[in-house]
Amino acid sequence: MRLQDIPSKIIDIETLTKKGPIVLVISDGKARFSPLPPHGETKIVTHDNKVTRVSFNEGELFK
Repeated sequence: MRLQDIPSKIIDIETLTKKGPIVLVISDGKARFSPLPPHGETKIVTHDNKVTRVSFNEGELFK
């Protein structure tokens, strides 16, 4: 999953058409979003007060 640019300078969360949970990342004057996986781990890495990486690791559930 890749982060998608938000096309407007004004963020209207109600118009985001994704169903389910999303992550909204605002860094360095840019806003991006991505849907979260149904299970797993999402890491947001920062450096010098900027988001440098968002990694999605969908894990497997063991019972």
